[in-house]
Amino acid sequence: MNINNVIQLFMAICAMSLATPSLQALDIYVSPEGVDTNAGTNAAPVATIAAARDLLRDSGALGKEACEVIVEAGVYRLSEAITFTPADSGSERHPVLYRAADGVEVVFTGAQEIAGEWEHWQDGIYRTPVGEMNAIDQLIVNGSRQVLARYPDLGAGYVLAANQKHEGGVAGNAPYDGCTPDAWDASKAKEWVDPTGAFMHGMHGGLWGSQHYRVLGKDGKGDLVYEGGWQNNRNRFAHTSYRMIENIFEELDAPGEWYHDSKAGWLYYQPAAGVDMASARVEAVSQLRHLVEFYGTYKQPIAAMDIHDSGNGLKVTHVKNYETTEAVKYIRIEGIRFNGTDRTFMETVEPLLRSDWTIYRGAAVHLRGTENIVIEGCSFEELGGNAVLVDSYNRGTVIRGNLFRENGASDVVFVGSFAAVRDPAFSYGASARPLDEIDTEVGPQSEDYPADGLVEDNLMVLCGRFEKQVAGVNISMSSRITVRHNTISHTPRAAINICDGTWGGHLIEWNDCFETVLETHDHGAFNGWGRDRIWHNASPSGPSQLDESGKPLIRYYVEKYPDSPFWDAYQTSILRNNRMHCDHGWDIDLDDGCANYELYNNLCLSGGLKTREGYKRTVTNNVLLGKGYTCNVPYPKPTYDVFERNIIWGSPVYNSSNPGLWGGSRNRNFVHNPTAIETVSAVALQKQTFDDADSLYGDAKFVAPEAGNFRVEDESSAFQVGFKNFPMSGFGVISPELKKQAGTPPIRLPEQAASNIYKKVPTKKVLGAMVKSLDTEAELTATGMLEKRGVFLVEVPANSELAKYGFKGGDVVLFIDGVSTPGIREFEKVVSSMKPGTHNVKVWRAQEFHSFILEKMRSEK
Repeated sequence: MNINNVIQLFMAICAMSLATPSLQALDIYVSPEGVDTNAGTNAAPVATIAAARDLLRDSGALGKEACEVIVEAGVYRLSEAITFTPADSGSERHPVLYRAADGVEVVFTGAQEIAGEWEHWQDGIYRTPVGEMNAIDQLIVNGSRQVLARYPDLGAGYVLAANQKHEGGVAGNAPYDGCTPDAWDASKAKEWVDPTGAFMHGMHGGLWGSQHYRVLGKDGKGDLVYEGGWQNNRNRFAHTSYRMIENIFEELDAPGEWYHDSKAGWLYYQPAAGVDMASARVEAVSQLRHLVEFYGTYKQPIAAMDIHDSGNGLKVTHVKNYETTEAVKYIRIEGIRFNGTDRTFMETVEPLLRSDWTIYRGAAVHLRGTENIVIEGCSFEELGGNAVLVDSYNRGTVIRGNLFRENGASDVVFVGSFAAVRDPAFSYGASARPLDEIDTEVGPQSEDYPADGLVEDNLMVLCGRFEKQVAGVNISMSSRITVRHNTISHTPRAAINICDGTWGGHLIEWNDCFETVLETHDHGAFNGWGRDRIWHNASPSGPSQLDESGKPLIRYYVEKYPDSPFWDAYQTSILRNNRMHCDHGWDIDLDDGCANYELYNNLCLSGGLKTREGYKRTVTNNVLLGKGYTCNVPYPKPTYDVFERNIIWGSPVYNSSNPGLWGGSRNRNFVHNPTAIETVSAVALQKQTFDDADSLYGDAKFVAPEAGNFRVEDESSAFQVGFKNFPMSGFGVISPELKKQAGTPPIRLPEQAASNIYKKVPTKKVLGAMVKSLDTEAELTATGMLEKRGVFLVEVPANSELAKYGFKGGDVVLFIDGVSTPGIREFEKVVSSMKPGTHNVKVWRAQEFHSFILEKMRSEK
């Protein structure tokens, strides 16, 4: 070989060595038997994740070569959260992996073991001394969360006290697995020597979530003194029937209950069935809310803001807005089980814009200022609050293949910073900013929000064990979040919730959501709100805010700025190929102000679909069972809504008190009746809506509806309206292990099919206005009423006598001069018998009680 060939060969070898990735790898081992001063090798592991993290920091290898932290089997008890910063980042080529060793169980927990001896105290109750330990928030015995001493007992069901009747809305399941109207009464409190530190749990008066209070003591009359109730951004009185109280020593009276007397230093426990106190493993959760934190660096000082009179009942809510300057990047967490965090319901205070939500901005795993963090194959079980919260600036977060079970609040939350929102408003009653002041720029004003996240192939069961305004997945002030192939079931409220239109672009597909809205009301398996920059409240009569001529104020915004409905929801959100089920609300509920949605190929098993006031909701090629389509609250035409090529089975098909006001296109839909002999024009819809010229009525010929297969046969007339079959399988989780654990929704076919004979809505003209009794669920949700009662004013023309008296369209009349008006007959009687002079009127208006004075003049002869 000549010298030139040798040189060429040498140069080729050098080039290959430069082009070939480094085969080096740095593995750090963690074991309960390790020592943090060890080198972190397999033979000499460290004892904590923090020590392993620090070894990687000091190695100089992060981002340059493959780095893994392998965690051996065991329970890792944390006294403070494990925090990752930008110094712990990997790179796209070399991400950092923290994982459980192959085939072993690894637990990260904030629970500490109680090792003292237990003695029998009395009445089957045991106790052990715990000294000056911080107040215990949860007790875990043999791996299972126990019950803090409470009234009524767990599983007691809904209990009414003597001579009491149920008041307010009715939940599908008894909240808190047992509640009673007298739980907070002085008559009950007299049995308790010192209830200070007890927690009062009650459902929101409209069953829109829950409200929680901390007992401060008793007053001289024996009534409980307490603080709280800020956990809902539509703060109201608590539901008078659905109430529970816990952390009361005298209520320690059932197996599985416990109580911590922090003053005397004793922990009491009445063993659950099968628990042997001589061998039981007892753990206590106290003071730790986060287990793992990914925190980027942010500007100092932290920008703070005071929110005044939001809707949570507080005069001022102080929040911080973090502006990330350097992100934590490319870290993966795999195969870890997380449990043992504090409950956070008393910290759930921060309003999420004008949605109904307040949140605690934290979780067992809390991400703030990150890029490309992956959480995969983990389990989050019996946590006190949120499981995972993705906060402010985050990009490319992946949450995949995890189990979430019986967590206290939500399972996964994406929530941006208020600093990114243009013209943010926080109260449901807040008006849109004036036209000459409003910010007209499209989209966010900073990068401090989650975007391009993925929630995929997760099993989420029984979230919201303590808080009820929760979801399997909640999204607020975020962009382009994909929620795919998740099974989410047995939730007190929504399975998937989108709090606002900021900033859209979400993809919700192939999810299986069932047994939802179990402890609340007026919601959906999927629920959305869009109370964004130009949103104006509305009723079935149209927008509530009008000028002196009766013109809706929102028309001024849309006329001057035609694209203003999409300033915040500037990217289309898509719901497709989902199977949704809700017996106590809607399967899909696009509530107040939702804009820029596209829905197709969804199977709605029970609650149908709703679109309230909003713009550009395209609903096509879905199968809707049960409640049909609710389009009960309109905005001024045109709204560019489309409802076409859907199959509807149930009665009624359309739920609307005044369908002619709706501003979209309804056509080419198919109304299914399994007993129909022939396919004919859907004349009942045409007479109801003045739309649906090409809609049909007949037997859609489903393939196997009793088995959940709602594809139609080849000869189906549904194809004539343009319907196309879509898959009836593939919903929910796809991982074999998760599929084994996942349930499926019940298939209950509608008991009634819609008639093709039009029946007029039972209205009556009274003093120039169109009125009816408020008696449908569609009207209940449209008005925001707490229960079906009162007289609903469908239309109140400006020149009508009722309008001159001060009534408005959309009002629900409840009392006149203290006399109840539960229906049209009573209303007519009271109005006709009014004598000249002043009269006191109480109505429900714009989703609040409102009183005014009516003056009836003496008739002229």
